[in-house]
Formats: sequence, C-alpha cells, structure tokens
Amino acid sequence: MSVAAAPLYELTYSDAALTYLAAVPTLKLRKQIAAKAANLRFDPHPPKHKCLKGMMDSNDRVFRVRSGDYRILYVVREQIKQIAILDINDRKDVYR
Repeated sequence: MSVAAAPLYELTYSDAALTYLAAVPTLKLRKQIAAKAANLRFDPHPPKHKCLKGMMDSNDRVFRVRSGDYRILYVVREQIKQIAILDINDRKDVYR
C-alpha cells in the first residue's frame, strides 16, 4: 500500500487565469490544464519548465509550463510556500 505525498505548496489562481480556464472549449482540456497546475504543488520546477527572462511579478521570477497547446504562467513564493498561477492562455497569445 502506498501513501500519497502531501502537497508542499498552496495553489492560488489569478482572476485572469480562472476566467481563461473556464472558457477553454472542452472539459477534457480544462481537466488536463487543471491537473498540470495542481501538480505544481508537489514539484514547482518540473522537467521542461522555463524561467521567463525579463518577466517578474512582485520581485518573483515568472515560470511557464506547457500543457498541450496551452501555457501556464506562475510564480513560486518560497517564503509562504505558495504557487500563484498568473495566467493560462493559448501558446500563441500568452506572452502578449
């Protein structure tokens, strides 16, 4: 019998991220994106994540992780053990 590890970080979403997630066309895609974001609670720096050069949010570095054709932009706030999802968007629009 295996015991699941407890999350290390609290997960929060910005209003913009929640609005976009609600507008994703299919339930399958919404679940895929939400699962990818939820996994950040256990590992905020998963394989293939990227630090976005020149992007900061309140002195925190902004990272991105892929979820299919979508990108999740987030910051890791180590002092309070929080992952803040800043934006979720299509890959062609997320950096605008």
